[in-house]
Amino acid sequence: MSIDTESKLFFRGFYIEIFLRLVAYLYKGSRNISWLLMSVAGRFSIIRVLAKKLAKQINLQQYKSCPESSIFQNVNVAEVVKELKQTGLSIGIRLPDGVLEEILEFAQSTPCYGDFEPHNGFLYSEKDEISQIRTFFTAQYFNTSLHPAIQTLARDPTLLEIAATYLNAEPIFTGSRLWWNFIVDDEKNYDSSKTITFFHYDLDDYACLRFFFYLTDVDINSGPHVCVLGSHSNKNLSHVILPVKRRSDENITAYYGADSIVAIYGSKGFGFAEDTFCYHKATRPLKQDRLMLQIQFAINNYGLHHDLKDVSLLTKIKD
Repeated sequence: MSIDTESKLFFRGFYIEIFLRLVAYLYKGSRNISWLLMSVAGRFSIIRVLAKKLAKQINLQQYKSCPESSIFQNVNVAEVVKELKQTGLSIGIRLPDGVLEEILEFAQSTPCYGDFEPHNGFLYSEKDEISQIRTFFTAQYFNTSLHPAIQTLARDPTLLEIAATYLNAEPIFTGSRLWWNFIVDDEKNYDSSKTITFFHYDLDDYACLRFFFYLTDVDINSGPHVCVLGSHSNKNLSHVILPVKRRSDENITAYYGADSIVAIYGSKGFGFAEDTFCYHKATRPLKQDRLMLQIQFAINNYGLHHDLKDVSLLTKIKD
C-alpha cells in the first residue's frame, strides 16, 4: 500500500473517529454520567492517580492465600507487575491447554458476528461461503463472559492478584471479548477503521488492565498485536488533550522511537497483560486469520464495556 493511500485512509479514519466519538459520548454519557466524566478527566495522570486512591482498597492476601486454586501455576506476579509499571506490557502468561481447548470449541460451534453487528451471524466454518456474499474484516462473539471457561479466567486468583497489585485497588471484572481478524485479499478495500489497525489508546476507566490470549498461532503474517512500550505513562500533551486518540505510525515513531514499538508473536495459548492507556494497534492478517481473547479488569464498572447481547437480537446471515 502506498504512503499516499495510507495517509488518505488514516485521515478518513480520523474524521470517522471524531464522528463516532461524539456519538459514543452522547450515547454512553446518557446511560452513565460517571463514564462521561471519566472519559474527559481520566486523560490526565493526576486525576487517574487520585481516582485510584479513592477506589476500594485491596486485600492482596485473599489472592495470595490460595495460589493452588489458580490455573496459572508458573507466573511470577511480582515480575509481571514490575514490567507493567515500567513499560505497560508484560508478555508470557500462557493459557492452560484445557481452557484453551474449551474456548476453541466454543468458537467453532457458536456463531460469530461480522463487524460486531448482531444480524451478521455465521459459524467460522461458514466464513468462506459467507465471503462470497459479503466481506468482513472482523467478527466478534457475544455473551462470552457467560462461558464457564471465561468465568474461570475472570475469577482466577493469579490474574486477580496481578490486576489488584497493578491497579492498586480492588479489581473489577468488566467484561470479556473474543473476536477474529480475517485475511482480506483486496488490499485497496481493506477498512482499517474496523480492525483498529492504527495506533490508539483506550480509556475505559481511570485505571484498567487487560489480559490478552492468542487462540491461534500468531506470527508476522497473522496480524500480531503491537504495543508501544512506556506510552502508558509518557504521552505528548497533544495526545492527551485532543479528543481523537488515533495516531499515525510516523507520529508514534517520532515521539517514542522505533525501539519502543513491539509486535507480539506467540503460539496459540500465548498471553500478555497490557495497560489500556498504552498506545497499541492490531495489524492486518496476511496469511492466517487471528482469534484473540480479552479479559478486562478496572476499578469501576460503568456497565458499558462488555459483549452481552439479548439472544433474541442475534441472527445468522443464512437464516
